[in-house]
Parts: sequence; structure tokens; C-alpha cells
Amino acid sequence: MAEMPMTEERKQEIAKSLKRCSDETLEAALRFEESRDLAELPAIILGVLARDAANPKPEGVAAATDDCRLMEDIGMDSFGMIEVVMTAEEVLGITVANQEMNEIRTLGQLKSFLRTKLAA
Repeated sequence: MAEMPMTEERKQEIAKSLKRCSDETLEAALRFEESRDLAELPAIILGVLARDAANPKPEGVAAATDDCRLMEDIGMDSFGMIEVVMTAEEVLGITVANQEMNEIRTLGQLKSFLRTKLAA
């Protein structure tokens, strides 16, 4: 797929979807939009989780490994997970059904799920 230059409008949509996320998260999302490089996904995912964690752990999301459980270890709650899904849909351009999220318990499962969605 050829790279498409990003419109200013699309940049603004991504920035709006990622408000309150770190600059690094936004930059990764903008790079992803232009390149579709899946290597940008972890930075986007961690940034969104850090923003939306209801009860963030002191060590922070940055220290999370793929084995970390989203609820118990990272501090997400069901509302935060809905925010994560909505942000993924807006930023990554995918559609996620609520029942698809029911099986996702760990950071690694979330990353794998999103990679699979983007490859489809």
C-alpha cells in the first residue's frame, strides 16, 4: 500500500482522540498513520492505557510487560477499556465489537489483538 500524505484534518482528529496522552504517544500515532508500521503500536497502546487507567500503579504503565493483566496489574477498569477501544477505533481506523474485548486480559493479548485487526 502506498504511503498517503496525511491531511491536516486527519492530524487534528488523531490529536483530539489522543488528548491528555503524552507527546510520544501522539508522535507514534502520527507516524503510524503515515507508515502503517506496526512497530509504532506499543507506544500508542501504552500511552492510551496510561491516560485511561482508573487506578494506575505507582510503577506506571511504562513498566508493564506483555504478561501484565490490564485490570489487576495496570489498573484499568471497564470504563477505561471502553475508552481504549474507542481511541483505537478513531486512531487506528479499525472496528472493535464489545464481545471481542471480553477475552482480552493482558497487555500482550491487547497488542496481539490490535495487530491482527490491523492486518485484516
